[in-house]
Amino acid sequence: MINQIRKFTIVILLAFVSNIHSQTVIDLASEYGQMSKNASGKLDAEGSPYIQEDYKSIKIDKYGDIIYSARYNAFNDEIEVKLDDDNILALDNSKDISVTFISDNKVYKTFSYTNEDKISKRGFLVVVEESESYSLLKREYIKYYEGQKAASSYQQAKPATFKREGDTYYAKLDDKIVFIPQKKKSFLKAFPEQSSDLKTYIKENKINLKKETDLKKIIKYLSGL
Repeated sequence: MINQIRKFTIVILLAFVSNIHSQTVIDLASEYGQMSKNASGKLDAEGSPYIQEDYKSIKIDKYGDIIYSARYNAFNDEIEVKLDDDNILALDNSKDISVTFISDNKVYKTFSYTNEDKISKRGFLVVVEESESYSLLKREYIKYYEGQKAASSYQQAKPATFKREGDTYYAKLDDKIVFIPQKKKSFLKAFPEQSSDLKTYIKENKINLKKETDLKKIIKYLSGL
């Protein structure tokens, strides 16, 4: 009798867990085209398109305390969410989404912005620092390099590779997002009305625009001008 009760309890628990998992999948996948899309196909190359290869626990702002497993594909600018072994969806970055990686409290949010090449983009940016008056954001990059065939029998072919590139930074001031050049002359040119004050601040505080900690300082200062 006791064994029968135990078996019945286990069946109920498994059904309960299965129902929770199914509901979690439905919550995300049922909004297909609204919150999620098919993840991009994979390229055969050395290296990785992911900032972190392993899936990590995340929370998505629109789904409260539900925990998913995900990783950020910097090459495709996609956050891939693993629903189960056979189902991986990418969050639709055309929608307003905020994703928090729980282990290090790293936050990705979707923004519309103009990049360093003056091309309009929509995608995920890391929130480095955020306040009511300003935000410091960054775009993480991994670039794909195509393989090269050997030009002769004396040379070796080069495989296709993914390579981590330098991050680019953006300042969100009120509702405007501005690319932050990391060369002093270009930086001052990006903020012409405040250039005189910024030039003095950079000199007096020995600001290095290539250091994230210094970018935090100068963007905070800029927001108060």
